[in-house]
Amino acid sequence: MARAGLMRKKAVAGPQWTLTAAGDAIIGLRTRHLDRPEEPGFHDLCRLIRSVDVASVNLETNVFDMASFRGWPGAERGGSYLVAPPAALADLAHMGFHLFARGNNHACDWGIEGLQATARVLDGMGLPHAGCGDHLSAAGRAVYLDTAVGRVAMLSLTTTYPASHRAGAQRGDVAGRPGVNGVKVKRRLELDPATYKVLAAAQSAQGNPRLFETANLALAEGTETRIVEWLEPRDVDRVLREIRNAAAFADIVLVNGHTHEPANPVTRTPDWLVTFARACIDAGATAYLGHGPHQLRGMEVHAGRPIFYSLGNFVFHRDTTEPVPAEQYEVLDLPGDTSMPADYYAARAAKSATLNFADAAYYETLLPILRFAGTEVVGIDFHPVELSQALRAARRGTPRLADKATGERIVARFAELSRPFGCAIAWKGGLGRWQP
Repeated sequence: MARAGLMRKKAVAGPQWTLTAAGDAIIGLRTRHLDRPEEPGFHDLCRLIRSVDVASVNLETNVFDMASFRGWPGAERGGSYLVAPPAALADLAHMGFHLFARGNNHACDWGIEGLQATARVLDGMGLPHAGCGDHLSAAGRAVYLDTAVGRVAMLSLTTTYPASHRAGAQRGDVAGRPGVNGVKVKRRLELDPATYKVLAAAQSAQGNPRLFETANLALAEGTETRIVEWLEPRDVDRVLREIRNAAAFADIVLVNGHTHEPANPVTRTPDWLVTFARACIDAGATAYLGHGPHQLRGMEVHAGRPIFYSLGNFVFHRDTTEPVPAEQYEVLDLPGDTSMPADYYAARAAKSATLNFADAAYYETLLPILRFAGTEVVGIDFHPVELSQALRAARRGTPRLADKATGERIVARFAELSRPFGCAIAWKGGLGRWQP
């Protein structure tokens, strides 16, 4: 017979509190008018968000009034030039979100002026945000929120970003560069000996024996052809120091991590991200809230604390953003001086399924409601959400609670993605459920 002490369930101590987290919010349209009983899918979703103690979201756009903006599009963009009116941000806050992550590949689409203008809008609305700053230290530092359940810290970072978007460190004699809290992914192309000899000779013939390395793909001889990725150790150490610092000043520490690697269509989580997210938990994070590839990836619970490798899209107003800079028309071989935004979106829709995010998975996600005792998660309810892919552009991309059939399919896909991490997620009572 098993001893009574072994049969007794482990006691969990600490204050009770709830958290919800959403993935990418690419906002552009007003939504507050939908928050009414006549629109139950949206209205009930808002009620869920407002019912929790802490709610976090990734703000994946710039926010400012284009009519008074004095900047210009950046030379590099995170895929497209995203911008939203301040009223759309106010509507996102009205849904119930408290904390806004900004460390992502679109933070500098409109240059440093757009980055700083967005910060002014957020500050003017009293909305805490992290992941961007006037130098690397500011971009990497946590933001704090005092709540009834304790003091909450949030850090935001991105492993996906154009090189010019990364914030630079300060020195006593040189100012830092404004930008995002970037954690660099380094890459090496390993080749079989024969192929390596040919390519190494080719780059040397160009007069630059490190040609591939300048594209962040250093050549190396190996036994097979493969791409090896890892995180820059100095960036990892810097982030972990910030987490430990935040844990000393807050009761709850959230880390928002934005990762597209290896590519948006890939649902498998890179091994280096698993290692990094677990290290964040070990350093003191209460939860790791991942997003980036615009669709769901799996989750796990490490040391009693949740890790979401991607929460997918939460708002996806990507088909109504105006204006569109000239460079973006050129991507689709359209004349930038005479084409209209509607021409750009029509051409993009016809280009390819990958460019158009045509798969339904990009328009389906989950809103997790996490219950904590202290810093240990004791249960999660997953509310399936769909983003109205079938509607016209003027209504497409706005989140609503999914119907039962769609919801069961979303939960089943998420459960399958989470199974390799030892997480068993069940469909019960119209929700996905996880229990320790």
